[in-house]
Amino acid sequence: MRPQRLVALVLFGVLLTAPFTAATEVPLTEDLDPPVFEWFHGEGGEETLQRLEDDASEGRIRLLHWRLNADTEGSDFPNDDARLRADTLGIGLGPAMAVNGEVLPDLDQSTVDAAVDAAMHRKVVAFDGAVGVVEAEGETAVLIRGTVTPLENLSEHVIVLVTLTEDSAVDRHGRTATHLVRDMRPEVAFARDVGNSSEVLWTMTADHLEAAGVDLSGHGLGYHLSVIVVEHGVVLQSHTHVLPSSTTEMDRSTALTVLPLAGVVLVVLALVLRGELKTDEALPAIGAVPWDGESKVRVLVQAGTAACTVTGIEAEPPWKVSGRSMHREVQPGEAEVVEVRPSRGGEAPLRLRLSIEVEGEGGWVQTLDVERSA
Repeated sequence: MRPQRLVALVLFGVLLTAPFTAATEVPLTEDLDPPVFEWFHGEGGEETLQRLEDDASEGRIRLLHWRLNADTEGSDFPNDDARLRADTLGIGLGPAMAVNGEVLPDLDQSTVDAAVDAAMHRKVVAFDGAVGVVEAEGETAVLIRGTVTPLENLSEHVIVLVTLTEDSAVDRHGRTATHLVRDMRPEVAFARDVGNSSEVLWTMTADHLEAAGVDLSGHGLGYHLSVIVVEHGVVLQSHTHVLPSSTTEMDRSTALTVLPLAGVVLVVLALVLRGELKTDEALPAIGAVPWDGESKVRVLVQAGTAACTVTGIEAEPPWKVSGRSMHREVQPGEAEVVEVRPSRGGEAPLRLRLSIEVEGEGGWVQTLDVERSA
């Protein structure tokens, strides 16, 4: 284990044992959200948006309001995350709408009603932990800490989107938006095998929140946090929490003890995570062309900021691959295709393990679930 990771684990343990009253007061809910409606704002569609806002206020839907063209409108609403989400769903311009990650063909009320009736979530991941707001040295951060446990085997395409919405947002021109998505953070660092629990510490730092236009001076009042599990953009499950106060029912002596500790931990943790981020940027990205089950599998390896060398590819049983040892170099930012021929697996899912040497970061093993072509 690298020293940075050891330090991160120690700090995580400190955070787990520190008496953060707000975090323990607001556990991660097990209740599933109603259908998640994502509104991608554009010119027109005001009546549809009003109906969605009414449905959200009545609890029929969970509304996420994305402001696609905020910069061209002269608004200070955030739109970087909106564009990323729209690109994932194949949305170019608004107004547009998606229900549980499925884009609707139009904005007609009958289409919306049918989508509500058909939408459903299934629970594929169990979350156990807490969400809280931590204030220290005049700065505020949002933390989600606890465990993530898959309830079934998941593909590597399953990720968690942590989204922070403002109940009633107003831009510098006085334009309003309800349930505006201020910040979205994709989280991928958790196990995908059924029953394999991972300890997680997901953060929205003070600097990040400030850049998103989030004001927690009221200790989180007026904000909601959603933990959304998606696969290829499609929503599998979603849980929403009211963002708590950082010092709810915390007496002065406890606050004076906890908040300086939180400040030290968060500062050191930020340094550790910054080092981890550099490592993540150095690591290669891997993928595979959908496979017909008979021919060779084409594995794509794209190097990050550091050169890497693929030294071997193995398959998890019952599959086997020939020619497992190799020496395929990939220069920074470039991509190479490596072909392997699996055998003996029949109809079982194919998972490959790539042994990769990354310049300056040592040896790594990355797993890859290979999808079957239709």
